[in-house]
Amino acid sequence: MNDPAATPAPKPALSEASSRIDDGRDIYDAPIRDALLRLGYLSDEQTARVVAHQRDRGLDFDQAALELGYITTEDLDRARDQLINSLALQDTRRRAVSQELVVVHEPVGPISEAIRLLRTQIISQHVRAGRRGLALVAPSDGAGCTYVAANLAAALAQVGTKILLVDANMRSPRVDQVFGLDAAAPGLSSFLSLQVARPERVVHANVLPNLSVMTAGPPASRPQELLSSHRFRDGVNTLLREYDLVLFDTPAANTNADALTVGAAAGYTMVVARRNFSYFSDVTTLVTQLQAARCPVIGSVLNEF
Repeated sequence: MNDPAATPAPKPALSEASSRIDDGRDIYDAPIRDALLRLGYLSDEQTARVVAHQRDRGLDFDQAALELGYITTEDLDRARDQLINSLALQDTRRRAVSQELVVVHEPVGPISEAIRLLRTQIISQHVRAGRRGLALVAPSDGAGCTYVAANLAAALAQVGTKILLVDANMRSPRVDQVFGLDAAAPGLSSFLSLQVARPERVVHANVLPNLSVMTAGPPASRPQELLSSHRFRDGVNTLLREYDLVLFDTPAANTNADALTVGAAAGYTMVVARRNFSYFSDVTTLVTQLQAARCPVIGSVLNEF
């Protein structure tokens, strides 16, 4: 599978419909809503109705959901328990998503169309085959691995696929910047360094509808050792059972072995290269390394941005 991104073009004006897309800027201070969504007690449609009822009646979100009959007091108690035990859900300092997320900010543009084409192929050839993990890897810095991973994750979530994006680049993470999350908040490094017991405790649920994010977390001194641990593999296996697809952003493969390690844990990889930037020899070397590490390569993306 080779999906070249479209040639850069002048940015189109956003349509009226696209201006209403949930880009993470609304209702930041509703962690109980996120917990109810994560547990499956509310659908997106029900959540919208609860928000409208909440505004009309001047109620808290949980009170409005109870009044509409969408949840029970037992549902609410379980959501509160999860909220208490979730470090990420307690962090409400969330900014708007970056302009890099073109499938949100420019949904009718040519780049978004190329991402949607890639989404269709991922769903038909990967998700429907029952595969739940995919690491995006690049031969060198500057290939746009984070850009492709974030936009692909958002595009998959837009069609109702339950997605988790994990920032496994603990050396120079950027996923938190793209989604407006706190870089210092607990993340992957917190779980791997035994600061939290379970990986789901550092997942930011519903950063966008159907899209959850695990940031890299605070800086770690030994990323390769942490990623090579049984704890990382066990954590990945736990997450793969909870989501339709878990995407992993990784650091450049020519500087360290992190991408190979993450790819082996995820089960499958996709190579991201950049037109007129990445060298063909570097790409072929990376593919050879992935095959030697028993990381199946399902395809490649030739990126332009």
